[in-house]
Amino acid sequence: MLQGLSQKFRGGCMMLVREQEQDLSFLGTAFLVHPQGYLLTAAHLAHRSEGLHVVPTHPNDEFTPMTIDRAAALAVAVVASDTAHDSALLRIEQPLDIAVPDDFLGSADQVRTGASILSLGYAFGHEQLHEVIAVGGHVAAKIRSPNDTRLILFDNMVQDGDIGGPLIHAGDGHIVGLVSGRFDPTEVVRGATDWDRRPPHDTNISFAVAIDYGLELMARAGLLAGTGGAG
Repeated sequence: MLQGLSQKFRGGCMMLVREQEQDLSFLGTAFLVHPQGYLLTAAHLAHRSEGLHVVPTHPNDEFTPMTIDRAAALAVAVVASDTAHDSALLRIEQPLDIAVPDDFLGSADQVRTGASILSLGYAFGHEQLHEVIAVGGHVAAKIRSPNDTRLILFDNMVQDGDIGGPLIHAGDGHIVGLVSGRFDPTEVVRGATDWDRRPPHDTNISFAVAIDYGLELMARAGLLAGTGGAG
């Protein structure tokens, strides 16, 4: 089951980078949500909009070099951002028509504690590993943060490069969350706009914000019709 989900969604994950003095600095993960080149990612990765690019890779099941020598970086613009819920909608600036799966956007309300999930992201992008890492796990809890953000906790030790990637519900194959990082109950969302967090506790619990916040950004941009997502 998880193998099929990995194959379905890995191609839609891209590295989020920033161009600085002709060099690309890795930030995290973004994932396609619309055939016209729209992506979702974590808002705190895209709080500075200048120089943002995404880099598509070509995941496969072969043994591939860990580092890409040449990257086709595509400039992106920040269409909308919800800093309180750590969700941002990006758009690739050059015109594109990209295939996306049918009926792939869900809702965090569909998830139950104990459900199997899959997270995808460029976990070790900061260490020059340019490959999407797929890690399975289970939903540990569903909670609301002090600023009433809906969070999915899961037993999957995400890395910094995973942030911004999708959390997928294995039961129905829908994206239900946007990975935000390792869970630290003392530092999780407090309504601040800077998301300046201390290093997390040594824990294997991570968290994602509900995909519903990203869907709200898409709805405001008039994108939900035709995506197969929940309206």
